Amino acid sequence: MRITRRFEIKTALLTALCVYFSMCIGCGSYGDNSPADNSRKLRIGTPMQIRQANLLADYNYNILAMLATHETLIRFDSAMRPVPQLAKSWEVSPNGRQWRFHLVSGALWHDGRPVTADDVKFTFEYLAAHHSASAWIRDLVSDIRTDGNTITFLLAKPYGRFLINVGFIVRILPRHIWQTVDDPLKPGKADITMGCGPFVFENLDSRGNKVTFRKNPSYYGPLSMIEGLEFFTNLTFDALALSMGRGDIDVFYKYASGFPPPYLPKLAKMEKIRFITAEFMGVPAVLGFNLKQGPASLSAFRKAIATAVDYEKIAYSLLGSSGKIPSAGFVPPAFDCYLQLPALVFSPEQSRRQLAGMGLSDTDNDGYLNLSSGKNLLLTVLARSDMEGTDALLPILSHNFKQVGIELKIERVDLSTWIARVQEGRFDLILFRTTPWGMVMDAGCGSGYFDSRRKGGGTLANIEDPAFHSLCDRILNNTNPLAEQQLYHDMQRYYAGHIPALALCWAVNTYPASGRLRGLSVNPIEGGLINRQSFAEVRFPKASGSEP
Repeated sequence: MRITRRFEIKTALLTALCVYFSMCIGCGSYGDNSPADNSRKLRIGTPMQIRQANLLADYNYNILAMLATHETLIRFDSAMRPVPQLAKSWEVSPNGRQWRFHLVSGALWHDGRPVTADDVKFTFEYLAAHHSASAWIRDLVSDIRTDGNTITFLLAKPYGRFLINVGFIVRILPRHIWQTVDDPLKPGKADITMGCGPFVFENLDSRGNKVTFRKNPSYYGPLSMIEGLEFFTNLTFDALALSMGRGDIDVFYKYASGFPPPYLPKLAKMEKIRFITAEFMGVPAVLGFNLKQGPASLSAFRKAIATAVDYEKIAYSLLGSSGKIPSAGFVPPAFDCYLQLPALVFSPEQSRRQLAGMGLSDTDNDGYLNLSSGKNLLLTVLARSDMEGTDALLPILSHNFKQVGIELKIERVDLSTWIARVQEGRFDLILFRTTPWGMVMDAGCGSGYFDSRRKGGGTLANIEDPAFHSLCDRILNNTNPLAEQQLYHDMQRYYAGHIPALALCWAVNTYPASGRLRGLSVNPIEGGLINRQSFAEVRFPKASGSEP
């Protein structure tokens, strides 16, 4: 079989990296790598709540497992380039239906057993059979074959985005542990926290809101200076700010979120805190439309709404000086595929003209537009009660819509109710946010939120247009990197022309961290400063607290 697009990490480079990290660990003013040195435990504060240490049952613990204990076939660096993980190299056939991965040697499970290609094969087959959220594997993967340290996936269709949608998101499980578990939601006494990553799970104190991990000295990759991770969970932002100011916490982490801007001026006054910033790959606030019924199903109406929103005020209210006015292309400038389209414009006068052109007018002179029945034009806005910034956002939107003669009925609900209402189509407008992962999943460019063929919690699935489906399919089937950029530009033009949703602002996220640490960096797809690159490169001062 002729193979194209080969990616390899040479043995010499791996050796050099290991030597480099070993030298960093033992050089300068940063002391030795002593397991007894508690000053080298990384203390992480997060508002995330961890209910159980089961990566297949608890969404937030799954994120911690991705960071600390479990490996995937590949990872993505901060520039969204694929890099080796358990797979040292890989290749794809010209037709995009066969993906072959060559595994590293020397990877061990935390109990000392070797990681094998059979573990990888088992993981995919187990998830397809027992994990409802992984049912997509049955539709995509027709067969999995192993040959020594090589594993080949035979697909039911061409799939150019296998690395991001499969290779990155599936945490590889130890077969000898999980083969005894019939129900992943009821694992019994099986050691389901076991992985082969750089850290080993130690303890979950659900009452004390603390999760701890210790360093894995047998990790096959470069060893970190970090001796352990301590996640202090379920903290309010007030408590996080106070703890960081006192030096009790080293780093803030919440998946795909920066620290809320209102707290930053206070933190900036604290000498122990420094800030690291990065453009956000998600969209912090989105106004979506019900495309199946009501006035929002009309393209002319959505375009009128697009000019009714005060984007500058929203951006500043939610994000301060780090907020940016978006374009109708929906994809933020943090992406390499970003297409620079005109920024969205706030013009109530233009919006009223567009609405009048649709035959909508205020026939009873009460300040609101009337339908042909004589009733006021009333739109229901569905909002999540747990979404940050909602309190600031809703009054602005209500005022903006009133300016153009539209009355809003706001319904704030919890996440489970929000998901149910979305699936039932019981809304006219809807508020949500997108994450970096959400923006790259499926065909990318946020398409996973809109493609009606893709169902799931947190997605609108509101575009049934065959032209959009065809565009998504061309991206998914594409294996030519040269064609990828043009396809993504076409998708952004589609968003701008059809407006299935409006990005209300774009953001530069700010991440506070202790001034005692060096080497931290942001990986957007791993959600912030806590990521594998930071683990490999972080440096601590001496126990005395002196800086380099």
